[in-house]
Amino acid sequence: MPIHTVLGPIAAADLGPTSMHEHLLSDLRIWAKPPKELPPEGVPMGPELMAYLRWNFLSVPENIVLHDADVAAQELSHVRSAGGSGVLELTLDGMGRRLSELPEISRRSGVHVMVGAGFYVEDTMAVDVKTASIDALTERLLGELTDGIGDTGIRPALLGEIGTSWPVTDAEWRSVRAAARAGAETGAAVYTHQSFRGKGGTSVLDAILEEGMSADRVIIGHLDEFWDPGYHREIARAGAVLAYDTFGSDFSYGSPKLRNPTDAERLDMVEWLLSEGYASQLVIAQDVWAQANLRRNGGNGYDHLFRRIGPSIAEIAGDPATVDQILIHTPRRLLERP
Repeated sequence: MPIHTVLGPIAAADLGPTSMHEHLLSDLRIWAKPPKELPPEGVPMGPELMAYLRWNFLSVPENIVLHDADVAAQELSHVRSAGGSGVLELTLDGMGRRLSELPEISRRSGVHVMVGAGFYVEDTMAVDVKTASIDALTERLLGELTDGIGDTGIRPALLGEIGTSWPVTDAEWRSVRAAARAGAETGAAVYTHQSFRGKGGTSVLDAILEEGMSADRVIIGHLDEFWDPGYHREIARAGAVLAYDTFGSDFSYGSPKLRNPTDAERLDMVEWLLSEGYASQLVIAQDVWAQANLRRNGGNGYDHLFRRIGPSIAEIAGDPATVDQILIHTPRRLLERP
């Protein structure tokens, strides 16, 4: 079966190294926070603002909007020169999704772009989604998987990022179960967003499996933001895929206690997971969602995963085949509809 991209279906063999969680055009100002430290006056978005943003990532609302399609195409083009082939774009309704602009970004960058379908955390949900039954949400997702999203004709490659907060809300539980039912019926994989505030992945996985999904079609996202070997081992032993998907970000959300891990810490997690024998159950990504992530502003850019992280994992593993498994074969398996 093919993999559905924003430019139409491609054979799985045509998809090379792939980042499994990115955003190209998005608006997540819902997460903006009042500054504890005022931003420097007269400093525009760019490299000179990076020192402030490293400690106050959410205090400049402009930072958490990716609004320019031309910039997106230019930034994404670096993926090709770094040896990358594709990105999975997981922006959904309520997150500033601009689906109709993604085909042109894909054409101009030369990068395969796949998208997800579903519903993010409750704070981003429309009223009709918050109040809908599991059956109603399931029917909506089945329609998008079969006929495309809205009037774009673009068919999602999987369901995600299916958002959950900590604790998970009732509306989010309905969304999770609807995605699981749609995934079980169609074979589409389900990619979940987990909060860094708690260990919600195990209960979310349990709910998805209760609805008939196969564990090897479930991706538990953002696990690198809550490092607990026992927690990660439990998810891996259940047969699900673990996503260490925030490489390239090293920011504080207004407090040293609310920070991203460093890439060194993430690579330690990868080394541990490989030592446990779960190389075939790992996907990686960067979850670029802010101006501070972009190369033009002093960030690492979309190519960081392919230019630096992949080779670093190869060095850890001592085997290039391990990186091919993580960046090529597992993404192909998850994005291809069985």
